[in-house]
Amino acid sequence: MRVKLPPRPSGEAARVAFKEYDVPLDADAGLSANFVQNDGSDWSLGTPSVLIPGWGVHDAWLDLTGNLWFTCNIPNKRTTIGRIDTATGEVKLFKVAAPNGMAAQTHGMTRDPNGIIWFNVNNGRGGLGRLDPATQEIKVYLPPTDMTQTGGAVTVDYDGKGNIWASAPDGALRFDPVAEKFTEYKSKTYKTTNGTGVTYGAAADRDGNGYWAEMTLDTIGVGDGASGGVMEIKLSPDKVQGALVTPEEMKFYETYNQPDFNNPLPWAQGPRRMGTDKFADVLWVGDSWGANLARIDTHTHAVKFVYLPGEQQPYHVAVDKNHDAWTNLWGADRVLRYDPNSNSWTAFDLPTRGAEPRYVSLLERQGKDTQVVLPYFRARKVAVMTLRTQDEIDALKAQATK
Repeated sequence: MRVKLPPRPSGEAARVAFKEYDVPLDADAGLSANFVQNDGSDWSLGTPSVLIPGWGVHDAWLDLTGNLWFTCNIPNKRTTIGRIDTATGEVKLFKVAAPNGMAAQTHGMTRDPNGIIWFNVNNGRGGLGRLDPATQEIKVYLPPTDMTQTGGAVTVDYDGKGNIWASAPDGALRFDPVAEKFTEYKSKTYKTTNGTGVTYGAAADRDGNGYWAEMTLDTIGVGDGASGGVMEIKLSPDKVQGALVTPEEMKFYETYNQPDFNNPLPWAQGPRRMGTDKFADVLWVGDSWGANLARIDTHTHAVKFVYLPGEQQPYHVAVDKNHDAWTNLWGADRVLRYDPNSNSWTAFDLPTRGAEPRYVSLLERQGKDTQVVLPYFRARKVAVMTLRTQDEIDALKAQATK
């Protein structure tokens, strides 16, 4: 085997600064006092086990004061979401009670323009949680019993009209925080002979429309915020992989009923989690099986595929104020940034091995460096990557010289 090592990071990729915050082990797990976990910091120990009993770290955001918040989707008795004081590293846990005495589980999270944290929560029925970081007060809103609930691999986002959107198993939900009212949007295509289109990721645009991914069916659902109507965008199949299928195999796949999105058809794109450009009319979708980002015009619904270098697999997409698309790689300990103006990629390697980040979020503040948040699901940490300019590096060099 001949292994070609990638070049060492250079330029901007070598100027970033990482801070990683540990999330404590679950105190109810019955571990001995001298238990030492492999958290991915010592690369010689290999990839850490996902079974190490922590609180679970799925989605994470920095609030507008610079402290971290994360969701927990692992069953436990103490935490639904958690807060990390980025100055001290102190972790504070918040529990929404579930009917069985456990903490209500959550998955997706977003921060709206006013700094309010929104997250899905299931305390017997899937709804939405609202948290004000200033007061640390949590309110839970549940949809009516005759309406679908939040569920699936839930993603939460806000639109340009002030509404909050969240994944539902068979579509998406929109929540109006002023009227405290839910509106449901059902997928046009849901059950097919080849599988069921359970929703994976969701997003919302600046015009007030919502989007959700039916990963098994390579379909993007579209909820019209004004009319309440539903449309869908079909992603074209991966022609390269599809061409490898023999006639006998094709006959089999004609009646193949996919049990879930982890058993894809050979030509599947696999739309997962997504993000919209809040300053343009573009939706970016992470196609895990197609190894690309689907760029969708939110007005015309025209689709263009942007392939990741080396067939790396995207998970989620976040878009910054410069229209650049950020995507975390769920199996490569790396986050990528795509610049659509120059059609170029920049790769930033993470300092932890086996991190398994499932989300990426941004904090962009006037006069401050951009910060990229990466929750490590497998390694039980939350990382904050700060983009530093060459001028800042030069200033540090000058200070060190003095």
